[in-house]
Amino acid sequence: MAMPQQPFDPPHDRLERPRLLRLGAVIALLAVVVGACTEPTPELPETAEPPEASEPEQPPAEQEQDDPPPDAPDAEDEVGRLWEAFHTAWVEQAALDDPDPAAFDGLAADPDATVERLDALRAGGRLVTTDQELWPTFDIDDDRADIVDCAIVSQHPADQPDSVATVTVSWEATATLTGDGWRIETARPGDLFCIAEELNDQLLTAYEAFRTAKNAAWDPPDPDHPDLERTMAGEQLTFIRDLLTEHQRDGIVIRDPAPTDNAVVFDVGIGTATVSDCTEQVDGYGAFDLATGERLNDLIAPVASGRL
Repeated sequence: MAMPQQPFDPPHDRLERPRLLRLGAVIALLAVVVGACTEPTPELPETAEPPEASEPEQPPAEQEQDDPPPDAPDAEDEVGRLWEAFHTAWVEQAALDDPDPAAFDGLAADPDATVERLDALRAGGRLVTTDQELWPTFDIDDDRADIVDCAIVSQHPADQPDSVATVTVSWEATATLTGDGWRIETARPGDLFCIAEELNDQLLTAYEAFRTAKNAAWDPPDPDHPDLERTMAGEQLTFIRDLLTEHQRDGIVIRDPAPTDNAVVFDVGIGTATVSDCTEQVDGYGAFDLATGERLNDLIAPVASGRL
């Protein structure tokens, strides 16, 4: 039977200091002979007591060292926490009739201006955000940070709680380092479709691993191949395993050596994504008899190499 093409939905569910050397000194008395080598050494009187040797000085007790000061907070971590808190405050206030500037205290450089900007952007509409996933990147130069994000948010109009939609929203923001820490100076949402470069790379890598695992599990067909659970989940895993079980029973091999260069991510949600691949067919693609290697054209018809 032919293997239907399925969309791939991968889950995607940051010194001890050297001890001071002990210092110590032992004082020894040295006799110095001054004069010509022929001059006799004077003798001490019989009644004179020999000089007493000085007691060696005890080395000073080992000095205890203070613990090294803790590392200064990482600027990217600080800006990351600030941005997450700011974005959360923004979507919470966007759902209210009267946003409160106090919600941005300690987050925005100018809370009042932030609320004015929020009101102007929403143009009277109120969206309630039920979930969010942020994918920010930061470019930090001394006391300034540029923030670019592609937020994945699930939201609905305030008066339509059953009309939840998941969308992606691009953001551009700046933060400055003040005497009280980092503060968001400007923030503005942009396009309604975006995908973070890091997320895009993760998804395409997962898709390539899926294709590799699928091909390995099909030649020969093995529904218990360990790479299946590592690269698939849910309905996709069930679908592939069912086909592999059927083809294992019937002695059928599916070979699909096509490259994955045309794969693109065209839909993302919170914890989910869909990858679309316009597969380029090659001569080695098809269904084959496991025992004889004969091509089974009734299952998968031959295709011209290079066809999409």
